[in-house]
Parts: sequence; structure tokens; C-alpha cells
Amino acid sequence: MNPASKSRRDGHATRRRLSCVLTTAAIGLVAVAGCGRSAPTPTAAPPRAPAVPTAASVPQIDLPQPAQRLGTAVVLLIDISPSMAQSVPDHAGHNRPKNEIAREALERVIRVTDEWHKQHADSTLYLGITHFDRACSTILPMGPFDASEAASAVEKKPRPGDGTAIGMALQEGFKALYATGCIRKHLVCITDGESNVGTSPDAVSHQLYAQTKGDVEIHFIAFDTSASHFGFLKDVNGSVVEAADGAQLQTQLVELYEKRILVEAMPAEKE
Repeated sequence: MNPASKSRRDGHATRRRLSCVLTTAAIGLVAVAGCGRSAPTPTAAPPRAPAVPTAASVPQIDLPQPAQRLGTAVVLLIDISPSMAQSVPDHAGHNRPKNEIAREALERVIRVTDEWHKQHADSTLYLGITHFDRACSTILPMGPFDASEAASAVEKKPRPGDGTAIGMALQEGFKALYATGCIRKHLVCITDGESNVGTSPDAVSHQLYAQTKGDVEIHFIAFDTSASHFGFLKDVNGSVVEAADGAQLQTQLVELYEKRILVEAMPAEKE
């Protein structure tokens, strides 16, 4: 082989080796760059909000069905959740726990009712009182109105509790009302917060309304909270008023009794 041919062959071989070295180096750089890059962290799916019960999801509620009688029945549902131990101004402007202020308002209503009942002794009037937090506790079983028994029941201090099961309280209240057989039925609920235990009061009240065709008048007093939490009441023969302090609570409760509940009790006797 002549020297010129040998020189060209060696040049080609050198270029091929250099090309292989450069290619290998490039692949190595790509690999190193790839290893240094962190894989994207998958984003966790946001937690699903718990399903909100609807009226359609509430099974039919078993209500007593005794023979009907002329008369009026009232059940008082009193919130005893921890927030009711917080203080607001009472009727005299002094800060005191809401549960104490509510007890005084109930005592006032019992006196008003007693005065009315003495003047209408022939009228049938039933009363029951239930405390509720995450559960329900009857402090005055539903029965013919007796001022001394009602006053003794109201004096009982609520047990410590937690939660606010308004839906459950509505069910228990309706059962107590229907057990009387009275043709006029009123449910009065004093609460300072939204329901946070069990089935929602919206769903429960719609189911009860469908079952009873709106036979029960539902009255809520939003004590130191917004009435907007109970907007569903307008669809179930209900109403809600606000009471920011003790003076307003007494006024709203007494007015409800004098202008709505007791004023209708006499016509019921004449039907």
C-alpha cells in the first residue's frame, strides 16, 4: 500500500473514532441531565365533601297516630350545645351565659301561659320540653300544661354536651306533638347555631312536611346567630326570627306565645 492510501485510511479511522466518542459523550450528557431532573409530583385529588342529605334521602318517619282531639300542643326544643355557654347581654344589659338567659325567657313564657290558662281552664293545652345537643333529652314529657311541673323542668341545668343535632330534635318534637292527638301543633326551637350532627334539619323538615301536609307550625328563634341558616323553614310551614340578646329573646318568645300560639288555642276549642 502506498503511503498516500495509508494516510487517507488512517484519517477515516480517526474521524470514525472521534465521531463515536462525541456521540457517546452526548448520550452520557443527556442521561446525566435526565437523571438530575425530578419527576413531577402528582397532585393529590382534593377530598370529597360529604354528601348533604336531601329530603328524598330521609326515610319516612314513624309518627304516632292517636285519635284526634280539640286542643293545642306545644313542644319547646332548647339548644344546649357548648356555644350556649357563651355570654351575651341579658335583658338588663349584663353579660351572662346564653343558656341561663334562655332559661329565664322560658320561665317568663311559663308565667304568661299560666295566666292565660287560668282564664281558659276549659281549653286543652299540652306542653313538652326537650334539650338537644348531639342527642335529645326530654326534661318535661309532653302532657297537659301544669305550671309548677313546667317551672321545675326549666330549672334543671343542662348536662354538658357537644354538637348540634337539630334534625334529630325536629323528629323527636314531631313525635311528641303527634302523640297528643291535638289538632293544633306548634314546634318552637331556640338555637344559636347551625346543625352539625346527623341528618340536616332541611332534609328532615321537608320529609316531615310531606308526611303531615304541613300540619305543624314550626317556629325558630335564632339566638345570637343569623336567621339565614334556617331559610328552609319558609317551605315547610315555618318561620324564623332573630334575637341578639336576652331582651330580644324574651320579647320574641313572649310575642310568639301571645300573638300566635295562645291566641289560636281558643278557636281550636270551638271547632
